[in-house]
Amino acid sequence: MTCATCSTTVENSLRNLKGISKADVNLRSEIVSVEYDSTKTHLSDMEKAIKDAGYGVVNEKVALKVGGMVCATCGSSVENALLGKEGITDASVNLATERVYATFNPKLTAVEDMKRAIERAGYQYLGVIGEETEGLEKAAVETDMRGKRNRILLGFVTGFALMILGLTPLDLPKPFLMLIVSTPVFLYLSHPIFAAAYRALKNRSLNMDVMYSLGIGVAFVSSVLGTFRIILTPEFMFYETAVFLASFLTLGRYLETRAKGRTSEAIKKLIGLQPKTAIVLKEGLEVEVAVEDLQIGDVILVKPGEKIPAEGAVIWGNSYVDESMISGEPLPVSKENGDQV
Repeated sequence: MTCATCSTTVENSLRNLKGISKADVNLRSEIVSVEYDSTKTHLSDMEKAIKDAGYGVVNEKVALKVGGMVCATCGSSVENALLGKEGITDASVNLATERVYATFNPKLTAVEDMKRAIERAGYQYLGVIGEETEGLEKAAVETDMRGKRNRILLGFVTGFALMILGLTPLDLPKPFLMLIVSTPVFLYLSHPIFAAAYRALKNRSLNMDVMYSLGIGVAFVSSVLGTFRIILTPEFMFYETAVFLASFLTLGRYLETRAKGRTSEAIKKLIGLQPKTAIVLKEGLEVEVAVEDLQIGDVILVKPGEKIPAEGAVIWGNSYVDESMISGEPLPVSKENGDQV
């Protein structure tokens, strides 16, 4: 905005939206203050109106590390939890790297609000990408892995014990014995699954945890009904099935978490190979800048033995470049004017 007419244009474009009762622009600070009914319009609608009028909205972007996501529905739950916060205009999850990228208005929301939204949705907030969060992330993963390992061991031991008890020909009150043995173990095993299913339903989402809960829940409840002869008879007993199912589900999650952890470590090692800085030639001077600050058209000086910090073309000089990580070619490749590097 450069003049009073610009201010008027922005104000009018906003006032045309339903639910906006007041819109005042402060040209000097380049801020527009709006009074509106949040049930009739949203921040994204206002941004669209401003952009349609030919102006822009200054937002901030942040990348957050989120733990506990196991499927696409988990990603959608995190996105919806963030988009439900006023001030957040966009949120996208990368499930493979367990990251969520959010675009937000710092005047209306903050990272702390995003943290609370993620945790209320039932997932782990592990910090902002770029901050020193590796220790926090590692501790959370180790705690999660240890809990899963304990559940798996207890579940399989109890499952086999129940199976043996069910096959024992001795004249024992088997249904009640199996109920007593399986109940605490089943509750311990299935608690994370049922809790995740509850959070999904609370956020109006049907994920895999809802299906898992239904399966193991039906197996256990039908066994209880058969034990007390409510509707069903003692033949309908699946205590060991319910315990085994919960154990196998936990085992699958354990193996997935371990594989994901190894992949993350490999990615971190690859990222560590990238140069952190580059020497840019500006008006005959050599200026060292961070690789994130490189611009298209910059002239970069690469000295003997250094890694090439960015993709580009040779404009002066010649040398041999090791491209074995890209092409598998063990011998250095000759590069001269016009060649891509």
